[in-house]
Amino acid sequence: MTVVADTEAGSARFDNSEGAQEHTPRQAAAAIFSSRLSELIAESVVSTEDGSTRGLTLYSLAQHLELAYPDVPVSQSGLYRLIHGDAIPRLDLIIALARVFDVPPEYFVTAEKPR
Repeated sequence: MTVVADTEAGSARFDNSEGAQEHTPRQAAAAIFSSRLSELIAESVVSTEDGSTRGLTLYSLAQHLELAYPDVPVSQSGLYRLIHGDAIPRLDLIIALARVFDVPPEYFVTAEKPR
C-alpha cells in the first residue's frame, strides 16, 4: 500500500498494490454510515395523525431523536451532513439511531450487514 499526501487539502489517499485508490479511514467510515442510514430511512414509513403513512423525513427523524434522546444533540442539517457523507457521527448518536431503527450499533459501522 502506498500513502499519497495531498498537502493542499490536508488529507491523504491510499493506493493498494494494484494501484486502485482506496478511501481514507474517515471517508470509508462516512460512506458506510451514510449508506446504512440512507437505507433505513428509505425503508421507513411514519403514520400521520389522519391515519395515512408517508416516508420518513430527516426533519421527522431529528424531531423524534430530540424527544426520545434529549441528551443527544442532533439537527436536521446534521442528519443531512451524515446522509451525504460530509460528517462522521458521534457514538451517542449511533446508539440512539440504532435504538430508533432497532438495529445493532454495529450496523452503522461495518461493511457487512448484521441485521
